[in-house]
Amino acid sequence: MDERKRRNGRVTIKDVAQEAGVSQSTVSHFLNHTAPLLPETKQRIREAIKKLNYRPHLVARNFKRRRTASLGLFVPDMTNLFYAELSRGVADTAQEREYSVILYSTSYQKEMERNFVELVEQGQVDGVIVAYSLIEDSLWNRLFGCGIPMVLVDIYPFASHCPSVVVDNEKGIEMALDYLHHLGHTEIAYLGEPPYVLTLVKRQRAFLSGMQKRGFPVNNRWVLVEERTPLNRVEIGFSLGERLLQGETLPTAMVASSDLVAIGAMKALLSAGIRIPEDISVVGFDDILLASYFHPSLTTVRQPKYEMGRIGVELLLKLVEGEGGFENVLLAPSLVERNSCRKLK
Repeated sequence: MDERKRRNGRVTIKDVAQEAGVSQSTVSHFLNHTAPLLPETKQRIREAIKKLNYRPHLVARNFKRRRTASLGLFVPDMTNLFYAELSRGVADTAQEREYSVILYSTSYQKEMERNFVELVEQGQVDGVIVAYSLIEDSLWNRLFGCGIPMVLVDIYPFASHCPSVVVDNEKGIEMALDYLHHLGHTEIAYLGEPPYVLTLVKRQRAFLSGMQKRGFPVNNRWVLVEERTPLNRVEIGFSLGERLLQGETLPTAMVASSDLVAIGAMKALLSAGIRIPEDISVVGFDDILLASYFHPSLTTVRQPKYEMGRIGVELLLKLVEGEGGFENVLLAPSLVERNSCRKLK
């Protein structure tokens, strides 16, 4: 490997072929899905790609490979309205560019995740938008190894060759805390779903650091984060809301990691006779459609979900059409004021 780096500074198909013990044409067929290969041959090539950290030259490949006029979209849960609106942004933008979208919603099932990766490996799409970061490392390696253009949406970048679109989550939490502070709140709870992705980790950390920075008391009994991983975010919120009620006192306000968690917690509080916002103010995160229809309507940090999907497609098609564009886009959130918060006297 050192010799290769000294020779040209870049790993080539020839290097991969030598490492895997196959011909260059075999590697080319693997990357472009232009001929059937034995499973063991594919595996050797994947291992060589991973070992050498090979990155295909996408501009050249896009002119050579067959086009399907289809894009893949990988999301975990279409019952979550966040992904529904993001998907609409993807589908509308793709249709404007005369591309169809193959949607894969895994419901967090490993078999569905593997099926999606195989779809990509088989060349059934020209590019893929991934809005789901929980898949295991071996599947990520296969996605990167097959050389299909890929863009991450709502996933923080972890590969320099893979563009991404994310919202500034820390800023969103700061906006929520600033708003509650403006209303006179200093005793604030945080209710969060399991922090299994960096987005949720950043929100929780931003809450804790934001409270400390403002000199607000951090009551550990009011920082409630679900450890189990049930799929239904509303159920998570309801469970955390019940736990919040078990304390001797309630905070005057609450920030939730998502609107669905906030709505579940509000249901638990309202069922126990707690008034919102008279007894406790609530701020969510996402601004899903349901937030404006729940009663009381939910004040929340808005993510531009449709815009995230639209930009994701635009970045992806730059790669598919050989224009490059490995950029990471950080979008600004905004605060939407509704009826779930009130000013303290």
